[in-house]
Order: sequence, then C-alpha cells, then structure tokens
Amino acid sequence: MNKVELNRAKQYIRDLTGGSLFITESRVVAETLLSGLSEPEWNRLFMEDNILKKKSPHTAIRYARAVRRRIEPLGEAFINDVIHAPDTYYKQLIMLALMIHTPVLPDFMRHVVAETKRIYRPNLEPDAWETFILDRSRTLPGLNDLSESTLKKSGTSVIRALVEADYLDNNKNRRLQPVYLLPETRAWLKNLNRLDLETIMECTL
Repeated sequence: MNKVELNRAKQYIRDLTGGSLFITESRVVAETLLSGLSEPEWNRLFMEDNILKKKSPHTAIRYARAVRRRIEPLGEAFINDVIHAPDTYYKQLIMLALMIHTPVLPDFMRHVVAETKRIYRPNLEPDAWETFILDRSRTLPGLNDLSESTLKKSGTSVIRALVEADYLDNNKNRRLQPVYLLPETRAWLKNLNRLDLETIMECTL
C-alpha cells in the first residue's frame, strides 16, 4: 500500500462517508461559527446541548465538524450568506462548498452527469458511480486501497447531494433536471476564484 496514494484518495472523497449536503444542519452550524465561541463551547453546543437534535452526540459532532470543514475556509461573508440565503441560493451555496472541499463531486458531475446530458440520456445509469470509480482508479490508484463500504457510502452521498441540490429528481429514477445558477452564486464563484466550477454546476442545462 502506497501511503501517499492512499492519502490522495482519501482527500479526493473526503467527508462523504458521513453525509451529503447537510441541508438541515448547515445553517445551524454556520450560525455557531459567527458567534465567537471557544472550541470547548462550540463542541458543548453539539455534544451536550445537542442543537442538531441527533440521537447520538457523536453523530451530532461528526456532522457539525464535517459542515465546518466545508464552509469555514470560505470566509465570514460566505458563512453569513449561508445563514441568510433563501432556499435555492442556500442549496447552491452548500453545494458549492462541498464541491470545493471534496474533489470527487465536481469530477463526477463533469465526467458522468454532464456526459449523460451530452449524449441525450435522461437518467444516470444505476451503476454510474461504480463505473466512474473504476475509471478514476486508473489514474488515482489509492482508491483501490479504500474499503468497498467507504466507496459505496461515498457514492450514496454523491447521488443524494445531487438529489438534494435538484440535479436529479430522486435517488431511484435519477432523472436529470436543469439547474440555473443564481447571479449571487456566480458572484461567489468569481470571488472564490473558482469560475472553473461554473459550467460544472450548470451541467444539466
């Protein structure tokens, strides 16, 4: 096992095994990040006060940390927009944060979702994720060292994120739906110097 290649693979799919967009959790976590809490106080909110209302404190803090890793590096103004954004804009913001944080998602959208649209197929194939990972493992061999369950959970999260962000109608049919980027989302792509993601985020047009 090559540790360097394994670490590259882990970074490629990072934070997907725990969940997808965290639609109900992201706004709550964002609010705590702007509240000036110390690290112990922040942890206490999720583990003891259970503000995410999860059955397990370990699940709550895992979700909170995953959201934090995605949105905190994007800055206070971005976090503030996450807190106040209306529904469509909110989904596009947290989808953008996930795409920046987890490289496999924009890759999958570029090579699978956009290609499905290009050849005029209305639905993603049931084995789209497995085929994609097999292909990517040729250039990212560390993927072969990840467990089957890790890759499967990651794929489930990718598909669920696409459903939650309205790129697919549901997990069963996986029918492509058009997504129109809002001007505010385009502005963030420019501000974050990630205009490379613009055509990917509109790949279903």
